Amino acid sequence: MARPDVPNLSRTLAVLLAGGEGTRLHELGALEAKPALPFAGRRLVDFAVASAVAAGVTRMAVALQHRPATLDRHLPGQWGRDIELLLRDGPRLGGFAGTAEALARCLETCGGPPPREVLVLPADQAQALDLRALIAAHRESGAPVTLAEPPFTGSSEILGPCVFEAGFLAEALRRDAEDEASTRDLWNDLLPLAAGRGDIATWQVPEGTYWRDIDTLDAFRDASLDFTRGAPPCPLPPAERAGPIDEDRQAIAIAAGGLTLTAPRFGARTPGRWTLLEDTIIMPGARVASGARLSRAIVAPGAIVPAGLVVGDDPAEDARWFRVTSGGTTLITAPMLAARAAERMRAQFGGRLAGLATPGHQ
Repeated sequence: MARPDVPNLSRTLAVLLAGGEGTRLHELGALEAKPALPFAGRRLVDFAVASAVAAGVTRMAVALQHRPATLDRHLPGQWGRDIELLLRDGPRLGGFAGTAEALARCLETCGGPPPREVLVLPADQAQALDLRALIAAHRESGAPVTLAEPPFTGSSEILGPCVFEAGFLAEALRRDAEDEASTRDLWNDLLPLAAGRGDIATWQVPEGTYWRDIDTLDAFRDASLDFTRGAPPCPLPPAERAGPIDEDRQAIAIAAGGLTLTAPRFGARTPGRWTLLEDTIIMPGARVASGARLSRAIVAPGAIVPAGLVVGDDPAEDARWFRVTSGGTTLITAPMLAARAAERMRAQFGGRLAGLATPGHQ
């Protein structure tokens, strides 16, 4: 017999908005759709799907758009046994003008029994929200829309999960499609309009709940570091069933706080062969040669950091070759390293290598 305080979610449809381009992640966002980026040994999208599965949601429509191939493979392979997935590939459907249009197309093509409510989830947040409690609060409030609200100061700009009564949402999307002034965005158009009419209730996320919006390089690095310092701040989603192989494990590694000091397999007693990483994230597929010293950096997939490279001591020099944010994060990518190497060769060999040069990344 079902408990009366536990909502039945058999008629709840989750819609995962997973088409984000991640323009504020700059070159890192150009590699993948933002939700597909590797994060904490998983992919960023896994946090949203894990929270839906933990809540007991059984059906999820996924709106894909920017670089959908990775998510098209990853989601069924990682989550297909846990939840019914309905992938909606924006490029194949002519593209989505905005998140509201993506949401509308998912609802039009989801099939199955009509949902009672629609749970809308951003796919680019690291979070461990109790979505079952959110849906229960929505039903108790009687409001057409319920929005998750952060409990901590300074996070009011997080655009979190929300729950819509299905009929209300369908009508709101219809009106939005007819509004020539609309940008077809859920958070810029639909929700402000609903708030102005008094149609929104809020669910206060409990204190201590982990919830981070990964919208900038600084946020990506800071949140990634949360999962490298001691115990994870929230339960991690399951790792990929065919996980990555780490080929670069070092024989000696010492970690304290945000510092990691590693020795090479051979030559550990040779001066300059130890590698020092301070508050730095090495993403899967990146490599750091012995003797590098990196502070507050993100090393992107495919980048091979050469021996002796120092990043973090001289921001002006770093900005000649890499992207340095106002928050002090330095992004290092393979093309940036190649441009730096070409310029160093040009300087060494003079006019014999004319034509090799280097854009900066301010």
